[in-house]
Amino acid sequence: MAGNVNGTFNQPYRVSNDIPKGKVQGAKPKAPSKADNTKASTVASKFGESASLELSPEVEMYGKVVDLLQRKYENADVFVASKGDDLSQIGGDLEYSIILSENEMKLLASDDPSDKEAKDKLLKQIDDAMTSIDKMSQQIGENTDEKDEISNFGISVDKNGKMNFFADINGNSYKGNTLEDIVSSLLKDKSNS
Repeated sequence: MAGNVNGTFNQPYRVSNDIPKGKVQGAKPKAPSKADNTKASTVASKFGESASLELSPEVEMYGKVVDLLQRKYENADVFVASKGDDLSQIGGDLEYSIILSENEMKLLASDDPSDKEAKDKLLKQIDDAMTSIDKMSQQIGENTDEKDEISNFGISVDKNGKMNFFADINGNSYKGNTLEDIVSSLLKDKSNS
């Protein structure tokens, strides 16, 4: 849960919703899609069985995690980010973005039974964030109109699973521990203008 977390990557992932009129653009360190995996068979069919395309273990690992999450959340792009990456510059073509650290990608790709508990905990955090982002999208939609410019909003989740909400609306940045904090700050600003 993939941005506006002030350049620190203490949050394991972010879910953000990029509104089309203000979509964030930037580097997309996205793992390959299923279509990329068909390139190897295409290469072999054109050049014979001796020709092959091998993907690095990291690309295969990222592909496995992306496939897992995109099967579950068809409306979300999945990205990997390093500690120094500017998360506000990561955004996808789908409705939501899930941004994971490299360690989280490794954990989700792991088949080691000793990782099962941590993996299940992370998947539950992602589920909770995806449920919350749908509620956030609805509440922001109910409290804005066509004059409002929504450039980004989302949820960051710390390593303990605590959610923090953020939104960039009408050039103002809103942050809060709850969705209600964001909505009340937005309504307060709208009533003052």
